[in-house]
Amino acid sequence: MSSKKRRKRCSVGGEASNAVSRKLHQDGSWTSRGQGTHCCEYREYVEQADGKYKPVRRFKSFPGLSERAAHEAMQPTLAAVNAANKGLAERLEIVRNGGSRPVPRGAETLADVVNEWRKLVAPNHKPKGREASESHLRAHILPKLGAMPLAELSVKTLQQFVMDLTPGRSGKTVENILITLTGILAHARKWGKLVPQVSLSDLSMPEKVKPQPKFYEPSEIKRLLAAADDPLRTILYVLALTGMRINEALALRLEDLDFPRKLIHVRHSAYNGTLGTPKSAASVADLHMPPELEKRLKAFIASDHYRKNDLGLLFCNRRNRPYSDNKLREKALRPLLVSLKMRHSGKAFHAIRHSVGSVMLDAGEPLTVVRDQLRHSDVRITLGVYGHVIGNSQRNAVNRLAKRLIA
Repeated sequence: MSSKKRRKRCSVGGEASNAVSRKLHQDGSWTSRGQGTHCCEYREYVEQADGKYKPVRRFKSFPGLSERAAHEAMQPTLAAVNAANKGLAERLEIVRNGGSRPVPRGAETLADVVNEWRKLVAPNHKPKGREASESHLRAHILPKLGAMPLAELSVKTLQQFVMDLTPGRSGKTVENILITLTGILAHARKWGKLVPQVSLSDLSMPEKVKPQPKFYEPSEIKRLLAAADDPLRTILYVLALTGMRINEALALRLEDLDFPRKLIHVRHSAYNGTLGTPKSAASVADLHMPPELEKRLKAFIASDHYRKNDLGLLFCNRRNRPYSDNKLREKALRPLLVSLKMRHSGKAFHAIRHSVGSVMLDAGEPLTVVRDQLRHSDVRITLGVYGHVIGNSQRNAVNRLAKRLIA
């Protein structure tokens, strides 16, 4: 073999700060020196005190070996270097996502804390809350901030996160995502981790535009009740005559129906086929069972539509489990609304609950009575949701005012 130098250029070059945008896999640069000695040049990336990585040139010689034998002898070294570079590429991924520098080895990242939170905290949350948090984590938080060291989650970093989230999203959606993130970081601080103190009040958040609650007119409710088939029909009766949440209605058991005392005990909530507790402590209550509802419930239990089951559920699917509110809405309620040419949305069941509050307030019922029926934890919630409803008392007062001022 000629002593003329022959090189196969390493695929890695340039400054370490640009390493992410280059291929880190190496085959080595080979040269032939005196006496037919083959030498391989390669690079290792060495972490510095500031957490950055500096490329260091390395050489390895193979005297007395043929070219093929030298390449074979070098393979274990190159394999180890390439394995290390693969891990480096993963650590440098933060740069692609807008981070400022590579993650120092050993530094805890947000992804590390999220994994702990999933094991220690998330199991204690209600299923619906867990699902919402997981959606925020998978779609927004982890892709953008997961590889970032905890120490870098400053007010400025989270403000930039808010700005990235805002386009195309409502202020409420952005707030919900930030509540999930700051809640996880609050647990991390309680665990003794060094996390900058950031709260929502420290951030400039997009304006929240409060949507008007959707509800149906009494005439529309009557059309729904008349057109629906069981079990949907009886479920709609429960919602329309009590104002219960759909998940609470789907969790009702026979023992919750107190016919002698005309009461319905709200004690559980169903989510994705699993029984749990209601939304809040205020949601646990006894509701009056009007005669119309009592008659409908007794007729349903005596009919072929009622399925006897081990859980004692009033409403259950073919697997003797609680219905999924999402499936019930998509497969039963939405088609019914379409056939009746009525408005339908992703919260059609909740619109019936809003209808109950609106009709009661419009009839002049006191705000506190409506609060108790809907089981809001604070009357201010009732006022915030139904502040647009003008009741008969207010109408009569304004009519009297007009007569005194204009007559």
